[in-house]
Amino acid sequence: MQPPRTQTTHPSKEAVRRHLQQRRDEHTPPPTPERIREELGWRLLKSL
Repeated sequence: MQPPRTQTTHPSKEAVRRHLQQRRDEHTPPPTPERIREELGWRLLKSL
């Protein structure tokens, strides 16, 4: 029996550019990789 497969969602280029511009404007330390994935909407989805 094989483990369930997952599918990853990706944000649009425009969403990534907005995110990067917002990060530059905030002048704060970089977020954790988990926070970046959350903010950009990257998730692992179970495929059917």
